[in-house]
Amino acid sequence: MQDYKLSELKNILNQLVTQDNEVVFIAGNLANFGNFDSRNKNDLLGLIVEETLKASNFHTTIMAQTMSFQICNTDIPYERHTWANLGAFGNYLLNLENSIRSNHPFASYTAYGKKSNICDTKTPFAYGINSPYDNMLKQDNILMLSMGMKPNLTCSIIHHAEFNMHVPYRYIKEFYHPIKENNQIVYKNFYLHVLYKEYTQLKRNLNIKFFNYFTNKFPYAIKKIPLGKNVIYAYNYKDFYEASIECLLQDIYYWMNEEPIIKPYRF
Repeated sequence: MQDYKLSELKNILNQLVTQDNEVVFIAGNLANFGNFDSRNKNDLLGLIVEETLKASNFHTTIMAQTMSFQICNTDIPYERHTWANLGAFGNYLLNLENSIRSNHPFASYTAYGKKSNICDTKTPFAYGINSPYDNMLKQDNILMLSMGMKPNLTCSIIHHAEFNMHVPYRYIKEFYHPIKENNQIVYKNFYLHVLYKEYTQLKRNLNIKFFNYFTNKFPYAIKKIPLGKNVIYAYNYKDFYEASIECLLQDIYYWMNEEPIIKPYRF
């Protein structure tokens, strides 16, 4: 059974993307839209890239998460084309010629297009200064497309905000991990911003508070366009990031439902 046509997606991308969008960040789950009028998933993935670039008159850069947490705490070396565990689109993007993937074994991002050097980073940190998100946010007009998933479930930029605001409920964890560089395997230190174990079982609000604040500040910020069995959500990612910083300035525990009673970091 067919749920949508690729031509419908093409029309939506042409409706949402403009040449003013310096970056188009794409996240979500394409499978949630259902079946489309081709048996080749590369027809879908290729259309997203091609039509996004065309709609921007080739001014934009496409960016996506290409996380590979499956190799964390293993001895499997990270390399340029290590499989990304967040879906087909990220893997498609990182395998495109001239795409650039950031050099973090677990939390990488990949960019393709005019300013793909956004992801040409050497920092051992996933977030913070000179990270892909830091470089991305130096651009003014950043369009976020959350495809087939509600935006509160795809906004990993929240973790960049948490890192920059030094939230107390996370700490820096060091990983000594092998990576492939210049055809050689070398071990290097890499870092993640990790939740204290005391909070891993706490019920979370899944970023809903951040989006409530964002949509109260910008009532028409999020566009919603149906496609197949689901929806494409579009909004300004930089505006959302700045709103998230405002939230954390008001309450450093904004990401949580409430300030925790147990604080392993308190002395």
